[in-house]
Amino acid sequence: MYRRKRLATGTCASFLVVALVGLVVLSSGTAYATAMATASGSGFTVTADEIRSDDFLLYPSIGENTEGTTPVAVVEQRGVEIDGMVLSGEKSIPMIDGSMEISFAADGTVKADEQYIKLTDLKAEEAKFNGQVVNAQATDNPEQQFQQTAGGNADPEDGYLTNISGEQPGMVQEDVEMEAVYLASNEISLPGLDVDVEYHPDG
Repeated sequence: MYRRKRLATGTCASFLVVALVGLVVLSSGTAYATAMATASGSGFTVTADEIRSDDFLLYPSIGENTEGTTPVAVVEQRGVEIDGMVLSGEKSIPMIDGSMEISFAADGTVKADEQYIKLTDLKAEEAKFNGQVVNAQATDNPEQQFQQTAGGNADPEDGYLTNISGEQPGMVQEDVEMEAVYLASNEISLPGLDVDVEYHPDG
């Protein structure tokens, strides 16, 4: 006879792994990692040795986590390359005590043609911008009241990612740690993907 708690733990772990792998496989043209909210509801964490993007745009908006609506900074970027990427999140497990930490890492350079990120915190040891524009303006659209752009992309009045002069990559960030609640990629490659699931009985 199976022990109910052990069976529930194994079942939850299996479902989480399958769901995560499914999200990764379907990430071409769809969002991925958006379901990885932490037990506190704050979101998920992305760390990287270096992030580069040809075009970069940042502006304020709102997002959703497990606690509800939260203020976020939105980053749109194109021509993205990420070295040393690790994405992780922790979820409480229904019906049993404890939590499950899920992470996946790529052992090569991650490449994405376009990305859309809602983040609540971003730290980098060093950041470089080419063709940078910071624009605060009067507008009824709160997403256009303040925008930071870099690279060959930035005319906030005419659209979010348009063409102006600017060297590429527009943005380079080194030793990055990002707290986010949403991340979507139009097309992304994850070489050497390694998925890890850890159960924490004490939460």
